[in-house]
Amino acid sequence: MDDSYLQQQLQQDELSDDDNAAPDMQEEEEIAEKEDPFKLALDDLEGRVAIAINDVKCHPGVRSSGGLPVHEELATMLRPVVEVAAHTAPSIARSYYSGGPDGVEVSCDEVYDRVVSDLVLPFMLEISQSDTIPAKRSASLEFFHNFWTECQKAGSWLDSSIKGAGQGQYFPPNLGPYGSGSTSGHSSAAAATTPVLRAQQKRRTQKRTVHESEILRYWIKAASYCTVPGVFTSNVSEDAVSSRGVIAASASLRPALRHICRKIQDADDKGAVKLYIPCMKMVEGVFNKLFATESGEGVRSACLKFLEIVAVCCSSRGQSDSRRRSKAQNSRDFSIEDLPEGHPIITREALESIAEYAMSTLRGLVTMGGQVKIDNNLMSDVMVINDGLPSTSVVNILKPAALSYLALLESSIAVDEDQQLEMNIGRSNAEYEFMLSQKSYSLAINAVSMLAVNRPDFFEEAATCLARRAADPPVQAADSSESGLSKSGSLAVTAHLKATCLTLLRNPLSVTRLGSEILHKALVKHEMTQQADKALAMARQAAALKTAGRAARNRAQMFYEWDASEQTDKRTSKRSRETDDALSKMRAAKKARGLGNGIQLPSSLVDAVELILLNLKHLPSSRPTGGANKNRKRPITFDYVVDAVMTNGASLAEDEGRWYERDGGNCWVLETGDGDTHNKQYSYKLDEKILLAAEIGQDKTKKVAKEEISDKNAAEELPKIFRTQCQTAASQALNRILKTTTASHDNGMIDFGNQVAAKLAWTLRNVKPSSDLKISQEIASESIHRVGSKVLGEQKKSVASSPENECEGGKENNLTGIDLPGLEKFVEEYPLVAACLAKDLTPNLGATSSTLSLNQPSTISNPSHTLATSVLNEAYMQSCDSPRDVKKLDYLKAFDIFAATVVYSSDQANSKANDAEKKRVATLGTSAITQDLGILPYVPPSSLRFLAGLCDIEGITKKALEAGRKSSSQTIAASAAINAGKMSAEKRATAALVAIRDVAFQRSKIETRRAAVDCAVSIAAGLIPSSSTVEDKALKLVMNVLFPKNENLRALVVEAAISSLERAAEYSIRNYDKIKQAKKTKSSNKDQEQGAAMSDEEKAAIEKVKKPTLLFMALCVREPDMMKQLMQQTCRPQADLLSTAVRESMPKLTRALAAKHGSAAIALQVAELAGEDEIPMLLAFLDNLTPVGDRNLPQEDLIEACYKIQESKISGEGEQDPRFIIPVVTGIKRVDLEKKLPEFVLADDNIFMAALEQMGSRLTRHALIYRDEPDEENPVLTGMTLCEIFVCLHRMDFTSAGIPQKRYLDAVRLCLEDEEIFTDTVVREALDYISGTFLAEDVNLPLAYMRTIILTCSKHESLHNWICHMLLPRLIEGKVYSDRRQWEGWMRCARMLETAGVDGIQDAINKLPPEQLELYRTKYPPQ
Repeated sequence: MDDSYLQQQLQQDELSDDDNAAPDMQEEEEIAEKEDPFKLALDDLEGRVAIAINDVKCHPGVRSSGGLPVHEELATMLRPVVEVAAHTAPSIARSYYSGGPDGVEVSCDEVYDRVVSDLVLPFMLEISQSDTIPAKRSASLEFFHNFWTECQKAGSWLDSSIKGAGQGQYFPPNLGPYGSGSTSGHSSAAAATTPVLRAQQKRRTQKRTVHESEILRYWIKAASYCTVPGVFTSNVSEDAVSSRGVIAASASLRPALRHICRKIQDADDKGAVKLYIPCMKMVEGVFNKLFATESGEGVRSACLKFLEIVAVCCSSRGQSDSRRRSKAQNSRDFSIEDLPEGHPIITREALESIAEYAMSTLRGLVTMGGQVKIDNNLMSDVMVINDGLPSTSVVNILKPAALSYLALLESSIAVDEDQQLEMNIGRSNAEYEFMLSQKSYSLAINAVSMLAVNRPDFFEEAATCLARRAADPPVQAADSSESGLSKSGSLAVTAHLKATCLTLLRNPLSVTRLGSEILHKALVKHEMTQQADKALAMARQAAALKTAGRAARNRAQMFYEWDASEQTDKRTSKRSRETDDALSKMRAAKKARGLGNGIQLPSSLVDAVELILLNLKHLPSSRPTGGANKNRKRPITFDYVVDAVMTNGASLAEDEGRWYERDGGNCWVLETGDGDTHNKQYSYKLDEKILLAAEIGQDKTKKVAKEEISDKNAAEELPKIFRTQCQTAASQALNRILKTTTASHDNGMIDFGNQVAAKLAWTLRNVKPSSDLKISQEIASESIHRVGSKVLGEQKKSVASSPENECEGGKENNLTGIDLPGLEKFVEEYPLVAACLAKDLTPNLGATSSTLSLNQPSTISNPSHTLATSVLNEAYMQSCDSPRDVKKLDYLKAFDIFAATVVYSSDQANSKANDAEKKRVATLGTSAITQDLGILPYVPPSSLRFLAGLCDIEGITKKALEAGRKSSSQTIAASAAINAGKMSAEKRATAALVAIRDVAFQRSKIETRRAAVDCAVSIAAGLIPSSSTVEDKALKLVMNVLFPKNENLRALVVEAAISSLERAAEYSIRNYDKIKQAKKTKSSNKDQEQGAAMSDEEKAAIEKVKKPTLLFMALCVREPDMMKQLMQQTCRPQADLLSTAVRESMPKLTRALAAKHGSAAIALQVAELAGEDEIPMLLAFLDNLTPVGDRNLPQEDLIEACYKIQESKISGEGEQDPRFIIPVVTGIKRVDLEKKLPEFVLADDNIFMAALEQMGSRLTRHALIYRDEPDEENPVLTGMTLCEIFVCLHRMDFTSAGIPQKRYLDAVRLCLEDEEIFTDTVVREALDYISGTFLAEDVNLPLAYMRTIILTCSKHESLHNWICHMLLPRLIEGKVYSDRRQWEGWMRCARMLETAGVDGIQDAINKLPPEQLELYRTKYPPQ
């Protein structure tokens, strides 16, 4: 339970003064039980998303100490939002829908609207739009990308596999967000084969399109907001957000354009324009970042990549080379061919114009090494178009940038020389908007090269641009305008240009698009003639094959096929040889071992005969020794061999007497009587040997004739075998009854079958279960062992274990009431009962009435139809009929086994969150036992302790937290499954708490109610392991439901809380030496300051005792008399851990008590409860009861209460303890504190200094001032400043107060020694005030004044100059020499400073009158 949770819980729930909280809580829980589980799950999803988004909003935007980088940390915090919105939300919609086949669509729509449309998308857009921290904006943009990617996966909102169902086909039921779900009255198999109507398929596709449009619209808006200039005052923050915004725009552009095309194809022109307009605004914002504003290198690089994407998307594919690419590449690409024609606004011509200007701009950037200055004065109005189209604003940005380059290009190259390599372009004389760095230059070159390859219409322009720039590469010179490149950068760009020209020359387009000549010239200029010739030859060959005849293409194809087939034949022949060798070896091994290792005959009869004849040659000539059994009971006859063949060898291991396992019902012989067909008489009788065995089994003393049974051993074993076979028959009969019950759909039949099976299970004692029930029995046994051991182990580890719980012999008493050896013995004695109790909780069994699918509503409304309930009812009825206590114990043990099995199934589901079968079993088991607790006549206390194990969900909670981290290896889908498992575990734990509440309310036996209350208190106090969420609910259950219900439950809650506090105290005492040693070890570490921090052992121990302490404190708010037990246990010797935990939480307790009962009243009440040994805790209580803050002074009634407490707590010597008024001294008037000051002086040193510190704690801003009373007759000043304390301490008449002079001087010394409180400045101001009054008001100096000055000289060297120049001359002016004692102190102080060589001391000495100067020099001659 973390500190934030504790503060909130204690302030809002436990320490609340709302006495009407209990009925509201109970009504809320009752309403929650009746609510639709779909609504509850949906509310839970919204809560999880809201918490995660709120955590992101509250994040400071800086890296946590020792944690991940801030971007990864924020992404980790947003990961649960992606999981819930993309995977968990549609999964919940599929799992909990109702209302027929179309109900899943309604459920999915509601979940999407509430979780995604109304919550996730708007809030993430708000973060990207208005958050002032750049890291959060970047995280929100990354969220949209991740969310879009996850929504494309199977089962999510945008699952593209939903398109797989064509006309006339069946719709795949588990594709898309809908899945199979659960339909009332329909099984999952039937749902999987139900064809989806074309209208329904069309409707679902339209909804998917709407979802896609909404997500893209939010994504585009988020990217657009982050490219708006002027959001941040810092350029670094502005560039960081802008670069992330441009990257987001690059990622969202293609999906948006593809979606717009689908809208136009579906004749949804309005929907297409609705997304097209923000898309063009986003493009406009990015281009403004590139051309219209000054941006950093990171932003410029991202904008250049975006410019490339825009040029690719808005241009034509040209030739059909793209057909050779895979469908996946084509699906990711976009060109104007994908745009349908006929739309009035979104036209191909508009996009083509954007592509043309974008390509020209990229060429200009590569050619010039930057963007040429755009002269707005020379741009005519004709260049800017204002036709109102969304694409016009984009063209108006690109057009000036492109034309400024084209104008320079036309002036440098002749019109009829397009293939001219040299250019006379004046780069040094040109003005630039910005220059390209090495990174951005490389991106521009790559962009032009990519456009040339993928858009053949641009190949010639791109090749010419790159070739000309490669022929005239950028250089680094002192007077060069290309200052964006260093020397190494220039060399790198030149190498990049040459490599790009060579790559383009090798492409067949260089031949078909007339760019090979200029590329070859550029490479030749760089002395790359050989490479250029080879590349050109390859390009020509590839181009020739494209236009060659069929014969040439076939020859080229045959060459490649032969080349491949040769290698393939080699590999195939090698594998064939290896296989043949393996087969030959296997056949040889079979021949060698003969038939002794099993008969493996070939399928061909001829081959089989040959194999048998071959093996006959290998048979040994004699029988192997030891192989025959001389005591064989059955001779090897033909029947013996036939039985072996028919039973697949089972009869070889069975004796003749095992009639049931061998033949079962075939041991009965049917005899037909005489008569016609309709009147024949039929009779059944057992085999003679069976009757003989039965006769011997019934009468053991019966003698059997030798001729009947020749073997004497057989006569002895036959009765045993018969009894065993009868038990097997009974077990099989029980199994058949359960199978019949399972297959039935009639409630009455199910109830009757379960009752018969339960009675048989209790009757068949020591009968082993059949193979079908064996697994259930093993699960029951394993449940007892694991769950029981865990519960007993928790008792030993928890604070509940104490020396008082040890019995004679050193063994611990079992506080849980669980008899683990007795339960294990019970399973051995009643194996069928244990199997029936665990049958419904066994995974992978056939669906019974109690093991229905989670996705299907149960057809059984009466919980008594469950098999476990019938078994428990039968046990209780037998215990009522039998006067023996054994039967009653059997009922208790059976209930414990059932509870342990339920907890075990829950633990298994928590350990494997992805196993849906185990989750189903755990949920059904929890539901069954909670219902049984309400209907069964008696609930054992030990079963409730087992049931509390459902709250132990720490493991699955840790898994969910680990999966939520970005560093986790879990995928988002797997993480969503873990979170779903955590939600299911929390629901089971909540169901357990509700069941415990019902037991406490409904049961009349005091031991049962006490056990229920103990479980709830133990969970809330942390004595039973659980998560913080479950502890929170348990705390609410105890405080708001159980405690205020009635007096009986109130007493039980108090009793359990006191017991938990006592155990915490015992735990603290037992660990005293261990913690003390750990402290000593930590303090001895040289790297640690002594006492600076607690050891790890102490922190862990305090956390262990803090939870029961908090629970007890919460009860103290409701019952203040319980403060006596709290103080008694806390003040026990060596209970330091408990005392520390109580003191840490004392402020919250005192505030709550004061708010509910009043400060003065509760102070008096607690003081009356406190004894002599509890005084330290009473003082801590009074200290925390005082209001906090400089302006919140103690009230008069609290001050009077402290006075009364002081008077009531008189010591044995008749003296009052001043500690009781120390907490309220800040609110006592100064005149009264001056009277109380002698009491503090007479007290212990620690008490004295604590009182002085408390007096000035609220007046730290006035610590250097001695305040004057506005009205001396009506004083109003409260507390004392440090200056006033020092002055009043010197002025105090210690003789009249009965204070010894030594104690008085020691008090002044203590103040001077505490330099943290009484600093040199405080001492200076106090001494200055006293000397000032001495000079102005003609009053005597205090007795200890000069002594204090001498001590100050020794203590504070910083005050030497002030004493020499100010204080000593002022005292001479006031005729200090008139007082003998003060004059002696003045001379000693002056001599001390003179000896120390302080500058200015001689001036102070020389100011003495001649007579006093002579006396001083006589006593202290000059050095």
